[in-house]
Amino acid sequence: VLLLDEHTAALDPKTAQKIVNITKEIVDHHNLTTVMVTHDLDHALELGTRTIMMDKGRIVLDVEDEERKDMTIDDLLDKFAKVSGHELTNDRILLAQ
Repeated sequence: VLLLDEHTAALDPKTAQKIVNITKEIVDHHNLTTVMVTHDLDHALELGTRTIMMDKGRIVLDVEDEERKDMTIDDLLDKFAKVSGHELTNDRILLAQ
Protein backbone atom coordinates (compact mmCIF):
# COMPACT_ATOMS: atom_id res chain seq x y z
CA VAL A 1 0.00 0.00 0.00
CA LEU A 2 1.30 3.43 -0.96
CA LEU A 3 0.09 6.36 1.17
CA LEU A 4 0.41 9.83 -0.37
CA ASP A 5 -0.45 12.91 1.66
CA GLU A 6 -0.47 16.06 -0.47
CA HIS A 7 2.54 14.74 -2.36
CA THR A 8 2.37 17.52 -4.97
CA ALA A 9 1.51 20.39 -2.62
CA ALA A 10 3.76 23.45 -2.85
CA LEU A 11 5.19 22.35 -6.20
CA ASP A 12 4.96 24.34 -9.38
CA PRO A 13 2.58 22.79 -11.96
CA LYS A 14 5.36 21.38 -14.17
CA THR A 15 7.13 19.66 -11.28
CA ALA A 16 3.80 18.46 -9.84
CA GLN A 17 2.98 16.79 -13.17
CA LYS A 18 6.39 15.09 -13.19
CA ILE A 19 5.70 13.74 -9.70
CA VAL A 20 2.25 12.54 -10.80
CA ASN A 21 3.80 10.73 -13.78
CA ILE A 22 6.44 9.09 -11.57
CA THR A 23 3.73 8.10 -9.10
CA LYS A 24 1.71 6.48 -11.90
CA GLU A 25 4.76 4.51 -13.04
CA ILE A 26 5.52 3.25 -9.52
CA VAL A 27 1.91 2.30 -8.82
CA ASP A 28 1.52 0.51 -12.16
CA HIS A 29 4.90 -1.24 -12.01
CA HIS A 30 4.34 -2.58 -8.50
CA ASN A 31 0.55 -2.97 -8.79
CA LEU A 32 0.05 -0.97 -5.60
CA THR A 33 -3.10 -0.04 -3.80
CA THR A 34 -2.74 3.69 -3.22
CA VAL A 35 -4.47 6.15 -0.92
CA MET A 36 -3.90 9.75 -1.95
CA VAL A 37 -4.96 12.73 0.13
CA THR A 38 -5.13 15.82 -2.06
CA HIS A 39 -6.84 19.15 -2.50
CA ASP A 40 -6.10 18.96 -6.23
CA LEU A 41 -9.28 17.63 -7.79
CA ASP A 42 -7.62 17.32 -11.20
CA HIS A 43 -5.16 14.80 -9.76
CA ALA A 44 -7.89 13.05 -7.80
CA LEU A 45 -9.88 12.48 -11.00
CA GLU A 46 -6.83 11.71 -13.13
CA LEU A 47 -5.26 9.16 -10.81
CA GLY A 48 -8.04 7.67 -8.77
CA THR A 49 -10.61 4.98 -9.32
CA ARG A 50 -12.58 6.09 -6.28
CA THR A 51 -13.04 9.59 -4.90
CA ILE A 52 -14.02 10.23 -1.31
CA MET A 53 -14.74 13.77 -0.16
CA MET A 54 -14.97 14.81 3.46
CA ASP A 55 -16.61 17.72 5.24
CA LYS A 56 -15.88 18.55 8.88
CA GLY A 57 -14.21 15.16 9.39
CA ARG A 58 -17.06 13.12 7.90
CA ILE A 59 -17.26 11.32 4.57
CA VAL A 60 -20.06 13.01 2.62
CA LEU A 61 -19.32 11.78 -0.90
CA ASP A 62 -17.97 8.45 -2.14
CA VAL A 63 -18.02 7.87 -5.90
CA GLU A 64 -16.36 5.10 -7.85
CA ASP A 65 -16.40 3.02 -11.01
CA GLU A 66 -19.08 3.87 -13.57
CA GLU A 67 -20.52 6.81 -11.63
CA ARG A 68 -17.09 8.43 -11.47
CA LYS A 69 -15.76 7.50 -14.91
CA ASP A 70 -16.82 10.61 -16.83
CA MET A 71 -17.10 13.07 -13.95
CA THR A 72 -15.60 16.52 -14.20
CA ILE A 73 -14.48 18.73 -11.34
CA ASP A 74 -17.71 20.70 -11.69
CA ASP A 75 -19.70 17.46 -11.38
CA LEU A 76 -17.83 16.59 -8.17
CA LEU A 77 -18.33 20.06 -6.72
CA ASP A 78 -22.06 20.01 -7.58
CA LYS A 79 -22.50 16.58 -6.03
CA PHE A 80 -20.56 17.67 -2.93
CA ALA A 81 -22.79 20.76 -2.56
CA LYS A 82 -25.94 18.64 -2.79
CA VAL A 83 -24.90 16.04 -0.20
CA SER A 84 -23.16 18.41 2.22
CA GLY A 85 -25.70 21.21 2.01
CA HIS A 86 -23.17 23.90 1.13
CA GLU A 87 -20.75 25.00 -1.55
CA LEU A 88 -17.14 23.95 -1.25
CA THR A 89 -15.33 27.07 -0.08
CA ASN A 90 -11.93 25.67 0.88
CA ASP A 91 -9.51 28.10 -0.76
CA ARG A 92 -6.74 25.47 -0.65
CA ILE A 93 -8.40 23.43 -3.36
CA LEU A 94 -6.53 23.75 -6.61
CA LEU A 95 -8.82 23.96 -9.58
CA ALA A 96 -6.21 24.18 -12.33
CA GLN A 97 -8.02 23.16 -15.47
